[in-house]
Amino acid sequence: MARKAGARYKGKVDGAGRVLIPAPLREKLGVQPGATVSITEGRAGRIVLESRMAAVREAQEYFCSLAPSTEVWSDQLIAERREEARREIED
Repeated sequence: MARKAGARYKGKVDGAGRVLIPAPLREKLGVQPGATVSITEGRAGRIVLESRMAAVREAQEYFCSLAPSTEVWSDQLIAERREEARREIED
C-alpha cells in the first residue's frame, strides 16, 4: 500500500551520525544510492531532507515568480485603441 504525502517514517541515527532513509520513501522520491540531498534545519527542531531535484524545482518556482510578466503592454494598448475606434465608428 502506497503512503500518502506527509506520511511519517522511522529511522535511526547510527554512531557515525548517518540516517538510513527507508526504502519505500527512497523509491517513492527516486533517491538513488550516492544521490546528493539537501538538508535544512526547519522550525521547532525539524530536519528537512529533500532530493536535489526537489530543491531545484523549488528554486525554479521561486525565481519564476520574480520574473516580469511576459505580457506585452504595447500589444494590449493597441488592442484597446482599436476597440475604442471600432466603437466610435459604430456610434
